[in-house]
Amino acid sequence: MDQPEHDLRPFQSTAVQSTERRAFSVVIVGLIHVAAIYALATGLASQLVQKGLEEIKAQVVQEKPPDTPKTPPPPPPELQKPPPPFVPPPELNLQTPAPAQTITQVTTVTPPPPAAPKPVATPPPISAPASIGRAHECGSRYYPPLAVRLNHEGVTTIGFTITPAGDVTNVHVVESSGHDELDQASIPCAQRWQYKPATQNGQPVAVPWTTKVVWKLTGQ
Repeated sequence: MDQPEHDLRPFQSTAVQSTERRAFSVVIVGLIHVAAIYALATGLASQLVQKGLEEIKAQVVQEKPPDTPKTPPPPPPELQKPPPPFVPPPELNLQTPAPAQTITQVTTVTPPPPAAPKPVATPPPISAPASIGRAHECGSRYYPPLAVRLNHEGVTTIGFTITPAGDVTNVHVVESSGHDELDQASIPCAQRWQYKPATQNGQPVAVPWTTKVVWKLTGQ
Protein backbone atom coordinates (compact mmCIF):
# COMPACT_ATOMS: atom_id res chain seq x y z
CA MET A 1 0.00 0.00 0.00
CA ASP A 2 1.40 3.28 -0.89
CA GLN A 3 1.95 5.60 2.03
CA PRO A 4 0.63 9.01 1.66
CA GLU A 5 3.09 11.70 0.87
CA HIS A 6 3.47 14.33 3.51
CA ASP A 7 5.01 17.74 3.14
CA LEU A 8 8.10 17.75 5.50
CA ARG A 9 9.39 21.28 4.80
CA PRO A 10 7.70 22.92 7.71
CA PHE A 11 9.14 20.33 10.11
CA GLN A 12 12.66 20.71 8.62
CA SER A 13 12.69 24.45 9.10
CA THR A 14 11.58 24.06 12.67
CA ALA A 15 14.32 21.52 13.36
CA VAL A 16 16.95 23.77 11.88
CA GLN A 17 15.86 26.66 14.08
CA SER A 18 15.84 24.42 17.10
CA THR A 19 19.38 23.24 16.36
CA GLU A 20 20.63 26.81 15.95
CA ARG A 21 19.07 27.81 19.23
CA ARG A 22 20.66 24.86 20.97
CA ALA A 23 24.05 25.65 19.52
CA PHE A 24 23.72 29.28 20.61
CA SER A 25 22.73 28.17 24.08
CA VAL A 26 25.68 25.81 24.21
CA VAL A 27 28.01 28.65 23.22
CA ILE A 28 26.51 30.93 25.85
CA VAL A 29 26.82 28.27 28.52
CA GLY A 30 30.38 27.60 27.45
CA LEU A 31 31.27 31.30 27.68
CA ILE A 32 29.70 31.44 31.12
CA HIS A 33 31.76 28.44 32.21
CA VAL A 34 34.94 29.96 30.76
CA ALA A 35 34.27 33.24 32.55
CA ALA A 36 33.59 31.42 35.82
CA ILE A 37 36.71 29.33 35.45
CA TYR A 38 38.76 32.52 34.69
CA ALA A 39 37.31 34.30 37.67
CA LEU A 40 38.03 31.36 39.91
CA ALA A 41 41.51 31.00 38.52
CA THR A 42 42.21 34.74 38.92
CA GLY A 43 40.88 34.87 42.50
CA LEU A 44 42.77 31.76 43.44
CA ALA A 45 45.97 33.17 41.97
CA SER A 46 45.57 36.46 43.88
CA GLN A 47 44.86 34.52 47.08
CA LEU A 48 47.98 32.44 46.51
CA VAL A 49 50.06 35.58 45.90
CA GLN A 50 48.62 37.32 49.00
CA LYS A 51 49.20 34.22 51.08
CA GLY A 52 52.77 34.03 49.84
CA LEU A 53 53.36 37.69 50.72
CA GLU A 54 51.91 37.12 54.20
CA GLU A 55 54.20 34.15 54.70
CA ILE A 56 57.22 36.22 53.56
CA LYS A 57 56.18 39.08 55.90
CA ALA A 58 55.77 36.66 58.75
CA GLN A 59 59.21 35.30 58.05
CA VAL A 60 60.69 38.81 57.99
CA VAL A 61 58.96 39.94 61.18
CA GLN A 62 59.49 36.82 63.18
CA GLU A 63 63.22 36.99 63.52
CA LYS A 64 65.05 34.41 65.38
CA PRO A 65 65.67 35.64 68.91
CA PRO A 66 69.33 36.07 69.78
CA ASP A 67 70.97 33.38 71.75
CA THR A 68 70.95 34.15 75.45
CA PRO A 69 74.56 34.31 76.71
CA LYS A 70 75.30 31.61 79.10
CA THR A 71 76.02 32.79 82.64
CA PRO A 72 79.59 31.87 83.55
CA PRO A 73 79.87 29.58 86.50
CA PRO A 74 80.80 31.25 89.82
CA PRO A 75 84.51 31.23 90.68
CA PRO A 76 85.66 28.59 93.07
CA PRO A 77 85.88 29.76 96.71
CA GLU A 78 89.27 30.96 97.84
CA LEU A 79 90.95 28.63 100.18
CA GLN A 80 92.43 30.40 103.16
CA LYS A 81 95.92 29.43 104.02
CA PRO A 82 96.25 27.96 107.47
CA PRO A 83 98.11 30.26 109.91
CA PRO A 84 101.72 29.37 110.57
CA PRO A 85 102.39 27.42 113.74
CA PHE A 86 103.05 29.64 116.76
CA VAL A 87 106.57 29.33 118.07
CA PRO A 88 107.13 31.10 121.40
CA PRO A 89 110.24 33.30 121.45
CA PRO A 90 113.14 32.06 123.56
CA GLU A 91 113.50 33.68 126.93
CA LEU A 92 116.59 35.84 127.13
CA ASN A 93 118.04 36.79 130.48
CA LEU A 94 119.93 39.99 129.79
CA GLN A 95 121.69 41.71 132.64
CA THR A 96 121.56 45.49 132.51
CA PRO A 97 124.92 47.01 133.47
CA ALA A 98 124.85 49.38 136.37
CA PRO A 99 125.03 53.00 135.35
CA ALA A 100 128.44 54.56 135.71
CA GLN A 101 128.82 57.13 138.40
CA THR A 102 128.89 60.67 137.09
CA ILE A 103 130.95 63.25 138.87
CA THR A 104 129.60 66.74 138.44
CA GLN A 105 131.77 69.64 139.36
CA VAL A 106 130.01 72.92 140.02
CA THR A 107 132.14 76.01 139.72
CA THR A 108 130.66 79.25 140.96
CA VAL A 109 132.00 82.28 139.15
CA THR A 110 131.35 85.61 140.77
CA PRO A 111 131.02 88.34 138.14
CA PRO A 112 133.13 91.40 138.69
CA PRO A 113 131.34 94.44 140.03
CA PRO A 114 130.16 96.88 137.35
CA ALA A 115 132.54 99.64 136.54
CA ALA A 116 131.69 102.97 138.00
CA PRO A 117 130.32 105.39 135.38
CA LYS A 118 132.79 107.89 134.19
CA PRO A 119 132.02 111.38 135.38
CA VAL A 120 130.61 113.59 132.63
CA ALA A 121 132.78 116.57 132.07
CA THR A 122 130.84 119.71 132.78
CA PRO A 123 131.63 122.42 130.29
CA PRO A 124 132.87 125.64 131.81
CA PRO A 125 130.25 128.36 132.21
CA ILE A 126 129.65 131.00 129.57
CA SER A 127 129.84 134.62 130.60
CA ALA A 128 127.05 136.96 129.52
CA PRO A 129 127.69 139.48 126.77
CA ALA A 130 127.52 143.22 127.57
CA SER A 131 126.12 145.96 125.35
CA ILE A 132 128.29 148.84 124.20
CA GLY A 133 126.63 152.27 124.18
CA ARG A 134 123.00 152.92 124.94
CA ALA A 135 121.34 149.54 125.21
CA HIS A 136 118.11 148.58 123.50
CA GLU A 137 117.32 152.05 122.23
CA CYS A 138 116.93 153.17 118.63
CA GLY A 139 116.23 156.89 119.19
CA SER A 140 114.60 159.27 116.76
CA ARG A 141 116.90 158.16 113.94
CA TYR A 142 115.01 154.86 113.46
CA TYR A 143 111.57 156.00 114.61
CA PRO A 144 109.20 155.50 111.65
CA PRO A 145 107.58 158.76 110.43
CA LEU A 146 104.21 156.99 110.13
CA ALA A 147 104.41 155.98 113.80
CA VAL A 148 105.26 159.57 114.72
CA ARG A 149 102.23 160.94 112.84
CA LEU A 150 99.98 158.30 114.34
CA ASN A 151 101.58 158.67 117.77
CA HIS A 152 102.43 154.94 118.00
CA GLU A 153 104.54 153.65 120.85
CA GLY A 154 105.35 150.17 122.16
CA VAL A 155 107.93 147.51 122.96
CA THR A 156 109.19 145.00 120.36
CA THR A 157 110.94 141.83 121.54
CA ILE A 158 113.62 140.66 119.10
CA GLY A 159 116.04 137.74 119.03
CA PHE A 160 119.49 137.55 117.43
CA THR A 161 122.94 136.00 117.70
CA ILE A 162 126.01 137.77 119.14
CA THR A 163 129.10 136.60 117.28
CA PRO A 164 132.56 136.14 118.90
CA ALA A 165 133.46 139.53 117.36
CA GLY A 166 130.53 141.18 119.20
CA ASP A 167 128.38 141.79 116.06
CA VAL A 168 124.63 141.10 115.84
CA THR A 169 123.28 138.66 113.20
CA ASN A 170 120.06 136.77 112.43
CA VAL A 171 117.77 139.46 113.84
CA HIS A 172 114.06 138.50 113.95
CA VAL A 173 110.89 139.61 115.77
CA VAL A 174 109.93 137.38 118.71
CA GLU A 175 107.01 139.41 120.06
CA SER A 176 105.25 142.27 118.27
CA SER A 177 104.69 145.70 119.76
CA GLY A 178 101.27 145.89 118.17
CA HIS A 179 102.48 148.14 115.34
CA ASP A 180 104.09 146.62 112.29
CA GLU A 181 106.09 149.70 111.36
CA LEU A 182 107.77 149.68 114.81
CA ASP A 183 108.55 145.94 114.55
CA GLN A 184 110.11 146.28 111.10
CA ALA A 185 112.19 149.31 112.23
CA SER A 186 113.63 147.26 115.13
CA ILE A 187 115.54 144.93 112.77
CA PRO A 188 117.94 147.49 111.10
CA CYS A 189 118.29 149.24 114.42
CA ALA A 190 119.50 146.08 116.23
CA GLN A 191 121.86 145.15 113.40
CA ARG A 192 123.99 148.21 114.27
CA TRP A 193 124.43 147.27 117.90
CA GLN A 194 127.78 146.20 119.29
CA TYR A 195 128.42 143.86 122.21
CA LYS A 196 131.27 142.68 124.27
CA PRO A 197 131.14 138.99 123.31
CA ALA A 198 130.46 136.20 125.75
CA THR A 199 133.43 134.06 126.78
CA GLN A 200 133.89 130.43 127.76
CA ASN A 201 137.09 129.24 129.34
CA GLY A 202 138.57 132.61 128.47
CA GLN A 203 137.64 132.40 124.75
CA PRO A 204 134.92 134.49 123.00
CA VAL A 205 132.00 132.40 121.75
CA ALA A 206 128.78 133.03 119.82
CA VAL A 207 125.59 132.99 121.90
CA PRO A 208 121.88 133.49 121.13
CA TRP A 209 120.32 136.56 122.74
CA THR A 210 116.92 138.13 123.25
CA THR A 211 116.14 141.71 124.17
CA LYS A 212 113.45 144.40 123.95
CA VAL A 213 113.36 147.59 121.94
CA VAL A 214 111.41 150.39 123.61
CA TRP A 215 109.67 152.80 121.21
CA LYS A 216 108.71 156.06 122.96
CA LEU A 217 108.15 159.49 121.54
CA THR A 218 110.17 162.25 123.25
CA GLY A 219 108.70 165.50 124.56
CA GLN A 220 105.61 163.77 126.03
